Amino acid sequence: MKKSRLLLAALLSLLLILAACGNEKASSEEESNSNTEAEENAELEVTDAETADVTADEETEDPTETEEAEADEASDASGSGTELNPAIAEESEGNVEIIYTNQDPGYVHNMDDFIVTVDEYQIVQVTDMNQNNIYSFDEQTEGYVVTAKVTLDNTRDTKVVYNNMYRIQYANETDFINNDISKTFVKDTFPKSETETEVSTYGAGEKVTGLISFTLTNEEFEALSDVQPKFIIEGGAADDASMAGSFKGNAVFDFLYSGEQQEVTASAPSFYPDRLTTDNMADKEMIFEESDLNESQSIDDVMITLEGVQYAEVLPTETNEERFSNFGDNGIVALTVKFNVDNQTGEPISLFGLKSKVLLDEDRGSVLAQGMVEPREPIEIAAGEQGEKIHVFMFRKDEFELYEQFDVQFGPFIAENGEEAFKGKSVVFSLPKE
Repeated sequence: MKKSRLLLAALLSLLLILAACGNEKASSEEESNSNTEAEENAELEVTDAETADVTADEETEDPTETEEAEADEASDASGSGTELNPAIAEESEGNVEIIYTNQDPGYVHNMDDFIVTVDEYQIVQVTDMNQNNIYSFDEQTEGYVVTAKVTLDNTRDTKVVYNNMYRIQYANETDFINNDISKTFVKDTFPKSETETEVSTYGAGEKVTGLISFTLTNEEFEALSDVQPKFIIEGGAADDASMAGSFKGNAVFDFLYSGEQQEVTASAPSFYPDRLTTDNMADKEMIFEESDLNESQSIDDVMITLEGVQYAEVLPTETNEERFSNFGDNGIVALTVKFNVDNQTGEPISLFGLKSKVLLDEDRGSVLAQGMVEPREPIEIAAGEQGEKIHVFMFRKDEFELYEQFDVQFGPFIAENGEEAFKGKSVVFSLPKE
């Protein structure tokens, strides 16, 4: 197969994820990444609050407006209209049928002021194509092409190197299709600088728009309906071709491929982007959420704001069931908590290895954060900057139902030398449950 899909799910499911971040040392970004990768190859471990890891201590809508909004939405995402990429028909000499068009996907990745936006994308089916193109479709004369119109906006005052890498993710983060590195059907329209001569380099203040493409076999397109696919804009924006100090972290979005799927997605709850969701480790069913808490406390010159909380039942996907086997057969509940961290100190602060935990019924026990299902980024918050931190706490469902009061302790932070920062200070917030 010509695809860069890495089908390692079977291997990953045999490995064990550790229960929580613990006291790992975060003395450098390389060490943080290395520790994270090692921990991801371990199984999620149950935190039994009674035994293991226990510490003793709508308004009425106008029908006309609703109908107009639905009509607009239908026109923005449909299986008809103008071909986004006429080169497909011209170069393939095949029959092209528009399957789905999304004119407003809302995919944006801001990499320290180098901003990548997917303005629009379209899926077409191609049949009876010429023999010159079959290598992109596993030697078949038919298949599907996803064309995305992307804008690269370099608002920095220096040039940026960016390799324009995107993915459509299937069952998990190792099962994906990259955009076509051969630039099939987009050789003349691929995003290219008008001011810089170096490959994949964009000038200071430059804004460029172009097309990228994915080629899928019939089987690969049909497999989208078996998972909850994601569209990923990879990170990597850097100052030069050495890629030293490049922006870490990808942006992950739901990938819509049909009008029917769009309707289902639009009516579904919007979950915080923990890795249970973004890496397709599990499906979720919302139990309760509150998204406008906005309660703040400070640890010296660092302001911690509790923004929201979500409780959800976790349903592991087939390829990830073994990871969650220690939680038993009675169900799993994830408590996902969203914070904003505003660093007004003079130094960067690390978000790696935080010793956060949930306190249960005041003194019945505590549950540590499950760092291996939390977002990898950001690793740190620079001085004078702020960023998001999402914590995830997991319970056996039958045990979760025993507790009435949940308080979350944020911190302590871990310093570069591995010791607790800010003299071990932390803050505690009471969490609503229902």
